[in-house]
Amino acid sequence: GKGGRVYQKAYVECFVSPDKANRLTQMVTDHPNTNLYAVNHAGQELRVGVEEGGVTALTWGVFPNREILQPTIFDPDTFLVWAEEAFSLWSTMWLNLYDFDSESYELIERIRDTYYLVAIIDNDFTSGGRDGSTFPLLDCLLKVGKESSS
Repeated sequence: GKGGRVYQKAYVECFVSPDKANRLTQMVTDHPNTNLYAVNHAGQELRVGVEEGGVTALTWGVFPNREILQPTIFDPDTFLVWAEEAFSLWSTMWLNLYDFDSESYELIERIRDTYYLVAIIDNDFTSGGRDGSTFPLLDCLLKVGKESSS
């Protein structure tokens, strides 16, 4: 609507190795404005900076003469349901593309069985990066990736 604003928190969701999940957990611990939700195929959860059962607004709109609109939320319980589906796709979709004894099959099995589905939310949507970066969360994630590659 006219004269309104839409706000959005930085949000990223991806699969990561156990080592990267641990590094991301540390990154979130060092940045108190971020939350991390992660779960692996076995159902082992990692949660940092979150309260049990807390739902987080990701986007919302503010418009004159209207209540605040909240069209997108992150719900940890819904995330766990999505994670089950996401991990099942490694089996039902990706494994079927490769021969049983192939390296590709083994790689996909290893990813499915060991990786975490991770969601990270940066709740500080107003300040931007202190170094002038527009995407401070992305900068932190890239740093974690570089550290684990060296």
